[in-house]
Amino acid sequence: MKISHEFIHRRGTMESVDQVETISVPKRVVKSRKSWADILAVSLNVCIILFFYFFETFYVMPQFLGWFGQAVHFLLTTWIAYNILGNLWLCTKTLSTVDSLPPEVQQPMEGEEHLWHFCNICQRTVPPRSWHCQTCNACILKRDHHCNFVGNCVGHNNQRYFIWFSFHAAIGSGVALFDNFLLAHKHGIGFFDLITANLIIYNAFMNPGTQDFVIFYRIISVLGVNIFAVLFPAALFCSQVVTVRNNSVMNNYCDRTYDLGIKNNLTLILGSRRLWTFLSPNIKSPLPHNGTQWKSKRAV
Repeated sequence: MKISHEFIHRRGTMESVDQVETISVPKRVVKSRKSWADILAVSLNVCIILFFYFFETFYVMPQFLGWFGQAVHFLLTTWIAYNILGNLWLCTKTLSTVDSLPPEVQQPMEGEEHLWHFCNICQRTVPPRSWHCQTCNACILKRDHHCNFVGNCVGHNNQRYFIWFSFHAAIGSGVALFDNFLLAHKHGIGFFDLITANLIIYNAFMNPGTQDFVIFYRIISVLGVNIFAVLFPAALFCSQVVTVRNNSVMNNYCDRTYDLGIKNNLTLILGSRRLWTFLSPNIKSPLPHNGTQWKSKRAV
């Protein structure tokens, strides 16, 4: 009887261990490692932001504004640069991976098993609207897309920062573009000179002294980069406006399954303070849930 009781005790212990291992989160936890493309893109991003900030504030504007105008311009551009870099930093550092959830939430609640799906790469069940990212090598909660320029996947936890990063980047680049066109006009360079830049550079090379070739080349280069710096984040922001309106993701703009109305959609993405988060990336704006449970339009 003693042996039987010991056997039963050991067997029960083994069964409980097996049971815990069956329902627990897989031990395979992938550490987030940035790819070279992410590192280079983020570094280039930061360099361009800082270049335009210092170039416009301390070189261009002193040629056109007095001390009061420079002070106003400095405050405006500093606030924009702060929002760009702050949202970029938080978007890069904030994870939306399934592994970022507390362990007890990484399994479906009773009765919700049918809503979760199995990831063949991670070899685990993941919440609805979660999809695997090959670059991050992890499943992302409400994965929108992977953006090299923020070095991270845009998902449930950091979409707010991506939206305001792209918005402020477009606005800041627009301000810089206006400043640079003033500088270009001062040196006799018009908008259409961007299109005929190669011809003008050739004429300046063939007829030295007729135009300051170095200044022209620098201004044209800055304007070219500046125009791209306006259009690219503006396009990203416009795409995000559509996803917010529909509560969808980038690879399926038209899906309105989870559209709960603009107010609820804003809360789900920007948090409880919604549009107030425009003012600063450090404004606390908690999201209404952890990204594992999603109400559909049909359920409202």
